[in-house]
Amino acid sequence: MTSISIVNCRYFDANGNEVKQGCIQYTDGLITHVGNADDQLGSEHTINADNNLVIPGLIDCYARLREPGFEKAGTIASETLAAARSGITTLLCAPDTEPVVDEPGTVELIRRRASAAIGVRVLPIGALTTGLQGEHLSEMQILSDSGCVAFSNGDKPIRDSQVLRRVMEYSAGFNLNLIIAPQDPWLSGGVAHEGSVAIRLGLPGIPLAAETVALSQLIELCYQTGARVHFSRLSSQRGVSLVRQAKKDNIAVTADVGIDHLFLTEMDTSDFNTFCHASPPFRTHADKEALRDGIASGVIDAICSNHAPHELDAKLTPFADSEPGLSSLDSFSGLLFKLAGEMKIELPRLLDRVTTGPANCFGLPQGKLVVGSPADLCIVNTDTDREFATEDIVSHGKNNPYIGWDLPGQTELTIVGGKTVYTARRD
Repeated sequence: MTSISIVNCRYFDANGNEVKQGCIQYTDGLITHVGNADDQLGSEHTINADNNLVIPGLIDCYARLREPGFEKAGTIASETLAAARSGITTLLCAPDTEPVVDEPGTVELIRRRASAAIGVRVLPIGALTTGLQGEHLSEMQILSDSGCVAFSNGDKPIRDSQVLRRVMEYSAGFNLNLIIAPQDPWLSGGVAHEGSVAIRLGLPGIPLAAETVALSQLIELCYQTGARVHFSRLSSQRGVSLVRQAKKDNIAVTADVGIDHLFLTEMDTSDFNTFCHASPPFRTHADKEALRDGIASGVIDAICSNHAPHELDAKLTPFADSEPGLSSLDSFSGLLFKLAGEMKIELPRLLDRVTTGPANCFGLPQGKLVVGSPADLCIVNTDTDREFATEDIVSHGKNNPYIGWDLPGQTELTIVGGKTVYTARRD
């Protein structure tokens, strides 16, 4: 057994209070001690945190790694390195690869390649339907036994509501997690939020109803079937209201929002900036503020990266012809700490949305700074600011719109299961 202690650190206790000059010990991949600085630990190795903040490793509940099939846009190795640099230790990867994650062999391929990379924990999301075609249920129980922690149809809709109902009934019977992006297929044919900006630019719009109509249907089916559904990447004020009411009605739903939707609005597309072509689209300032309020109140359980790396050729086209999605992993933690300052929210509550929040949504043991939990940890220098630059992007996808932004916080060390997977320290 090898014991390692992080000393001279700050952390938040179970009540959200900051503990100064504390120490944390982990042994064989598990946290074995969280205590005060004067505790005698007797570890073989010591890490001096230099009075920096130690937090649980972040959990990203929706990201695209592109591998297998689209390695020109991203690989498991490149994208997990970007994640580690942002303090992300657990990542749920989308099923829209090639081949689709609808058979155990593809799950094993992803797990094996993730293991051979730097060590960030990659948890595959299985396909809800075969080939993501929305017609036939995938073998969800077999995929679950192979390692899939949840099931999604990605950004491809299930048009047949009878198929959707059967999917939900099946998942309820086997207690499986569903991740569904609420987008009505008949209303989602545009490329930008349906509003004044899209009209001025001459871009086909996606109305708010594309989200709310789908949400209403899904909530009713949750009520009918008892399925446990996680609504992925909300974008609207009305969507937050519908989820709030569903929770009041004790319907088993949770929800997340992509980090970019907490900062960008339809105005960011006003110069045809294809780096801001997103799915779902960026909506109004009021929608952005409602999403932030949902984070603060707990209606929205988690913040995901919604990471979608692309080759530059996919963005160097007219806006309507460009591929939707932003490369978000490299800027994720910086935006998170920037959000804490702009929202005036207590940092422990915000961190909950990227640690215990997603862990609770999907029944994961990670995300907690308590004895017995996996030693997934991140040391962050919260007293530094930097100008986000092109050289800060290690993802293959350079389609990141935050170049030149001042982002607070710097990841000093990322640990997964007791193993250091990234360090910016020179000692």
